[in-house]
Amino acid sequence: MRVCLDPGHGGYDPGAVGPGGLKEKDVTLAVALRAGFYLQNSGAEVFFTRASDRVSWSPEVERDLAARVEIANRGHADLYLSIHCNSAPTPEAGGIETYSFRETGKAAEVARLIQAELVRELGLRDRGVKTAGFYVLRHTAMPAVLTELAFISNPREEKLLSDPGFQERAALAVARAVATSCGFPLAPGESQPPRLVIDNRAVTGVPLQVIEGRTWVELRPFVTASGGTVEWNQETKTIVVYLKP
Repeated sequence: MRVCLDPGHGGYDPGAVGPGGLKEKDVTLAVALRAGFYLQNSGAEVFFTRASDRVSWSPEVERDLAARVEIANRGHADLYLSIHCNSAPTPEAGGIETYSFRETGKAAEVARLIQAELVRELGLRDRGVKTAGFYVLRHTAMPAVLTELAFISNPREEKLLSDPGFQERAALAVARAVATSCGFPLAPGESQPPRLVIDNRAVTGVPLQVIEGRTWVELRPFVTASGGTVEWNQETKTIVVYLKP
């Protein structure tokens, strides 16, 4: 099972900004990474449209959306999930809602599962599952869902969205719904760091640990996971690394 997680906004685009200054792009990234590692630890292959605040496309709305779709399609994802925070002109608006392009089909099924799990886990108002013609839902070649975790424009919900514990619970709910929809059990445990992402792909099998504030990885597994090779020259006692172009 190959899942593409798309943290909304990023880089030049902060997304919606709450009354306290919280940026949507920071929340969506935190939740996507956590959800990704829950799924990865359960056997799914996970990749992201972005794994940091750096984006690889030009600062134009249409190009931004097209790039996200292209990453999902090029990666042959079986499921695409875009994660967002909602916003409204009135601070009273609140709750969770989830979108698919059509009312029926696999995407609609996944959307219903994600909505139910988020509402159950987070305890916020259930605004329901809806349909919309969002670019990322129309142009992806696989079932695609977009979820709005909560309203960043609502002072109470903004405070929740800024809480790492809330982010963890949102990620767990998303991962649980995806695992259920795809027919595999979600592995127990938390998505605790350190974690490793290479070229926006969540990677396992690379031993790593944090020592005195620095993260250390074993060279050969790291290079292999990056698509390169490592050779040992016995005569010169030299480690030679070849990275992919």
